[in-house]
Amino acid sequence: MVSAVVASALLVGWLYCRGLRVEHVNGEGPLQSDTAQGATSVYAPADVPWAVTFGSYLLCSTSGEPIVLDGIRYRSPVRPRSVSLKLRTVTPRMWKAGVDAGYLGAALGEPPHFQKRKVLGRYEDARAGRRITQSCADQDREGAGYTELLFVLDVGEAGGFIDAAWIDYRVGGKPYTLRLDWKMVACGAKVPDTVDGVVMCDGEQS
Repeated sequence: MVSAVVASALLVGWLYCRGLRVEHVNGEGPLQSDTAQGATSVYAPADVPWAVTFGSYLLCSTSGEPIVLDGIRYRSPVRPRSVSLKLRTVTPRMWKAGVDAGYLGAALGEPPHFQKRKVLGRYEDARAGRRITQSCADQDREGAGYTELLFVLDVGEAGGFIDAAWIDYRVGGKPYTLRLDWKMVACGAKVPDTVDGVVMCDGEQS
């Protein structure tokens, strides 16, 4: 049953052409996400179903050439009720406006309404054709602003677990895929307490 779920989850997202793309990890291709390997978990609140948003995927172009998104796929051993993908753009003006313009690691709720915090930014669907034009060199400057990819999960009693994702994109017409190895864990009845030897779901929301 688990293998069937994983197989179906690989088909989620937009269609892509097998065998034509150059797949790479962060730091080894034109698109960078500012993430490596690791995991983020969020305990389930008392009220179910619930929403949680995972971020910190800061997208930029290593060469400065525009990035055109073709699609975003993900693998989900424990599938949430639904997943939507957003791009959050923070401008230099927003960055200077206050602490609420910081990166979003994970937060209860969905854009633009999060629990216990206000998060500045312009939110758009991360659909095919969206362009990432900011260079990584520019993004590294303090207060330059950024574009952040968000995974928004609608979660039921089972929980939700995304253990890998792939961003299909083009630069100058050449197709690439950036693989994201960061794990996103929304705790629930079917989500294991331990992921890769690290305890992720052994408590409740305070």
